[in-house]
Amino acid sequence: MKRFVVSLALLAGCTTTTQQAAPPVKAEAPQPPEPIYVFQGVEVFGSRKVPKEKLLALITLPAPGTRLDAKNEQQQKEFVANLVESKKRLTETGAFAFIRMTVGQSQNRTMGVTVDLVDVGDEWRMPFNPEPTGEVADPEGLLAAWSDYLKTFWKLRNQGAVPEWGMGTCRAPMGCYGGFDHPELAPLEQRFLDGVPRNADALVRVLREDKDSGKRMHALMLLTYLSSPEQLVEALLPSVRDPDQGVRNEALRRLGSAQEKSKKPGLVPIEPVLEALWYPLATDRNKAGWTLVHIMEAEGTVHRQQILDKAGEVLVEMAGMRSDLDHAPARKVLAQLAGQDFGDDGAAWRRWFEQARGPRP
Repeated sequence: MKRFVVSLALLAGCTTTTQQAAPPVKAEAPQPPEPIYVFQGVEVFGSRKVPKEKLLALITLPAPGTRLDAKNEQQQKEFVANLVESKKRLTETGAFAFIRMTVGQSQNRTMGVTVDLVDVGDEWRMPFNPEPTGEVADPEGLLAAWSDYLKTFWKLRNQGAVPEWGMGTCRAPMGCYGGFDHPELAPLEQRFLDGVPRNADALVRVLREDKDSGKRMHALMLLTYLSSPEQLVEALLPSVRDPDQGVRNEALRRLGSAQEKSKKPGLVPIEPVLEALWYPLATDRNKAGWTLVHIMEAEGTVHRQQILDKAGEVLVEMAGMRSDLDHAPARKVLAQLAGQDFGDDGAAWRRWFEQARGPRP
């Protein structure tokens, strides 16, 4: 069951928002993370046809408040078996074109399950590009070097030698993944600072054409070492529709970072961001949500009606979720549009939205 424990750590890395944490205070004697989590329960998202109560009745997982030990093999087996059986029951309804059950954890040692769904008939929510079929050479070995960096970073994180949460520091103009604060990591960054700008076109080709989603992901992360936010946005925009969820997640994250750091109105076009809010996964809509927050920080509410028309429904649904992965960016966007903040009152957000949107044809 070690793969299940590792998946939790990887998920924590994938679900970090574009919000940058302050540089962490280094502990004198870092310890590996504690394995005990408190289960917060199940949330379902995405079905516009099947009531949530009916969906939750098909899902059998521990009661909220249950303590789960990541080192308890029997407990993990039972948890995974319940996930599998629950997904089978959902699948057998025949109502869904897409089902994904994701285990997420938070910094305060809680965990929960999000069930993301796409109804049959709502396949328009998955307008992804075809899988690339090419094999593109690794320019100057940069992809291999980045892979080695990530292996070292995660080894150190699993040992407790670098912070489990938040981001470290780097010299990439558009933000970094992980950071280079540790003595084992610090010497590795210069290669990326030197090599990425002169190999930008080759890295973009990897991102567009290579069939290996891992190579596409590494190319995307490396492109944050470009100095021009316009060049980065141009390179990343097509990857918002990448067929791989990890590549989409990182593309949206980096677009949000570029918009946040540059503060240039119009840098990131709003249309693909509003579309991505409807994508199937929490990681899709979370990064799209934060990118929209940063667009509005630069441009205000100039797109108010477009946001309400194209994505108001999904933003209101996100605002009512327990997980801050969903509700944090959605509430920031809606509060700016509404001129007031209804907090965790999902019904109040719904009433405001229906009134603000106006009558539908």
